[in-house]
Amino acid sequence: MLKAKDVKDEEGMTRRRILKTACIAGAGAAVLISGLKGKADASGKTYPQVKVVNVKDIKPGKPVKFDYPLVGRKNILINCGCNAEGGIGTDKSIVAYSSFCTHLGCGVDMDKESGMLVCECHQSVYDPKQSGKVVEGPAPCSLPMVSLEVDKNGDIYAVGVAGLIYGLRNNLLEGEGVK
Repeated sequence: MLKAKDVKDEEGMTRRRILKTACIAGAGAAVLISGLKGKADASGKTYPQVKVVNVKDIKPGKPVKFDYPLVGRKNILINCGCNAEGGIGTDKSIVAYSSFCTHLGCGVDMDKESGMLVCECHQSVYDPKQSGKVVEGPAPCSLPMVSLEVDKNGDIYAVGVAGLIYGLRNNLLEGEGVK
C-alpha cells in the first residue's frame, strides 16, 4: 500500500518534495522582502534614507532624477498615473528604478509616448508598472527597483534597492554617500 508521501506525479516529484520546494521558495521571498524593509544590503551595510521629492511636486509623465544610494548612481522616479507593482502614494502609482540598463549599463530614460523606460544604446524596454520588467530588447533582467517610503507630509524617501545596480559588486561600496 502506498503512503501519501510516496505518491508521485507524472514528473516523479513526491508531494513532500513539492512542499519542501514551495517552503524554500517562500522563505527566499521572505528574506528578499525583509532585506528590503531592513534597508541593508548583502554585506550588512545599511542603505541611507534620502529625501527625493514631495508627492505634490510629481506629475504623471514627468520623471524625477536623483542619485541613490551613492553619488553618481542615477535613478528615475515616475508617477505612472495608475497602480504600479511596488508603487507608493494614494494611487500606488509612484515607483523608482536605477537608470543603468541591465544589458551594458547605458542610460535608461522614460519614453513620454509609451510611458516605458528605454535604454538609449540598444533600446531595451522596461515596464515601470510591472516592477521594471524587461518587455523588449537584449537586457537580461529587470531594472533594480528603489524602495520608497512616503511620510505623513508627503515627502518621498529612497530607503533601499532591490537588485544589484549594473557594474557593481555591492550597491553601497566605493562611493560617496548621498546626503
